[in-house]
Amino acid sequence: MSAALRARIDATDAFAADVTHELKNPLASLRSAADALERVRDDDQRAQLLAIIQDDVRRLDRLVTDIAEASRLDAELSRARLEPIDLGRVVEELLRERERRGPNPRGVQVAFARPRKGTTVVRGDEFRLVRIVENLLDNAISFSPDDALVQITATKIGDEVILRVEDRGPGVPPDLAESIFRRFTSVRPVGHGGHSGLGLAIARAIADGHDGRLEVETRDRREEGAAFILTMPAVSDETG
Repeated sequence: MSAALRARIDATDAFAADVTHELKNPLASLRSAADALERVRDDDQRAQLLAIIQDDVRRLDRLVTDIAEASRLDAELSRARLEPIDLGRVVEELLRERERRGPNPRGVQVAFARPRKGTTVVRGDEFRLVRIVENLLDNAISFSPDDALVQITATKIGDEVILRVEDRGPGVPPDLAESIFRRFTSVRPVGHGGHSGLGLAIARAIADGHDGRLEVETRDRREEGAAFILTMPAVSDETG
């Protein structure tokens, strides 16, 4: 018990240190832009500084939201009520909601072949399952080139339901196949968004909490892009 408590304290301390480090970068950028805004009189330069400030505020908002979710995830999953959920319906409703917001500004489109109703049922917390799909989809879109296609499939194979999210981005090097799922790890080229580095860590934690697995196919197994695969136990027809 003492060793477990010590490990928990060390993990909490490490998380707090990571949070402090991650908050410093957007705060420093925000402070610099705000200070410069007082001195600049040129309208174009002021517009550029305001755009930087707005972007930093969005980064901080997402970072704080993801930090809060990551810090309480374990406790919430332990109390979650798991129910039969059609994963295909979850994806379909999420995509329908995104369509209502309008097209992606970079022209990235998403294709999803809806599986037959009732074939991709798992036992889980629907809010958390939506979060996995959102995080994987956001990740795929952010890494995709303009006008690219992101493909989602959901199938039942044996006693498992498998969800795949495939993009046409730069792909994941084999040596990063595990580290990308660690908190605050974000290996993205310039121009591929300013995510918190918590999305994939949160998605994997949710998958683990549902007795599932979240993995990635890396560059050595693909011609292009990356494929994230969520595997979860299927709910049998007998158990509903």
